[in-house]
Amino acid sequence: MPLFEYEVADSAGALSRGRAQAEDAGVLILRFREQGHLVLAIRPASGDGAFGRAASAALGDTFRTTMRRMSSGVGLATIVLFTGQLAAMLGGGLHLVRILTSLAAETTNQKFRKVLASVRDSITSGSTFADALGQHPHIFDRLFVAVVRAGELSGSLPVVLDTLTVYLEKTANLRRKVRGAIAYPVVILTVALGVVFIMVIKIVPIFENVYARANATLPAPTRSLIWVSGLVRQYTLLVFLAGVLGVVAFYSALQTDVGRRLFDRAKLNVPLFGSLVRKAIMARVCRTLGVLLNSGIPLIEAMETVSRVAGNRIIENALVLATRRMRDGGTIAATLRETGEFPSMVVQLVATGEESGTLPSMLGKAALYYEQQVDNAVATLSTLIEPVMIVVMGAIAGSIIFALYLPIFTLGQALRGGVR
Repeated sequence: MPLFEYEVADSAGALSRGRAQAEDAGVLILRFREQGHLVLAIRPASGDGAFGRAASAALGDTFRTTMRRMSSGVGLATIVLFTGQLAAMLGGGLHLVRILTSLAAETTNQKFRKVLASVRDSITSGSTFADALGQHPHIFDRLFVAVVRAGELSGSLPVVLDTLTVYLEKTANLRRKVRGAIAYPVVILTVALGVVFIMVIKIVPIFENVYARANATLPAPTRSLIWVSGLVRQYTLLVFLAGVLGVVAFYSALQTDVGRRLFDRAKLNVPLFGSLVRKAIMARVCRTLGVLLNSGIPLIEAMETVSRVAGNRIIENALVLATRRMRDGGTIAATLRETGEFPSMVVQLVATGEESGTLPSMLGKAALYYEQQVDNAVATLSTLIEPVMIVVMGAIAGSIIFALYLPIFTLGQALRGGVR
């Protein structure tokens, strides 16, 4: 029987380490859970720690994975459907190779069909399911592979895939809601900028000619607007290139650690949307950690992987710091509280889960709570954004119109002066 090294914590946070025999890691984890212990780490006594490393590398950059999926022509909806069908067919007792053959024949996505055929062939050649999926990181990210590997080790692959399906569905819904809330003002501002550009290059020159013929004395706002119009019309290509360079410079700054931290901090503090972004991050972090723990991945390794899924450098650094303190003997709730980045609701539910031995369940409740909060925030923003954007567009257009018509108030006097 295999021998495992373990590190567990009791309800008071006291750590204990040792060795124990079990049929596999999943059985040993279940044994400790029944005793009311939290599993911090577990690995083969004579192994090289591959299981732990696989878990700690479970999640790459979520947004980068999404872009790879988009470029590959395989979207998240396809992965969700595949995972759900796979879980149902495995639960029905069908052989994995037969399932993959059937799903490859049914899918309408030609690229995904080739991927499934490749995975099937790898399994037929003796590879594990997780390793076969890992050969296609542009389709199946590290989270997906890690959860499948944990399901294979524990012998509960159908159950784990069911959990993964729910997670992917909720992730897709959450992402869609947040994007929808942010997309509306972005579109409105883009339209407003387009209208301003047309007014600057088409309307302003007409008023400029009228005022020039009238020999009118122009106020400062009008002179500034005419100067900007002339600059844009004369150097349209340069202005466009400057805008492109600005976008490139901003993107390049985001690739640096300092730039990413500043931008992510700004996202958390921006009016109206900062609270929405933080709630979405909390929902994703809690949901992912709960999925990993339910899949049998030890707590420390799960925390390390979750630190890569937050999508925000500030929260990621807080999770890394919390994991380090947990290694020194701290409880999850205490270490999360010390970072100052996690709401009291998350800390309280985590503390309850630690004390009662139901941490995955409490994390699921926290995720559900913040998903509902995101729904409420999106509904509120949908109500507030429309009048706010109307005011913003009115202010932009009104400022230009005001600057254009301001000289008219003195134009009559200027004309009378010209007649004399």
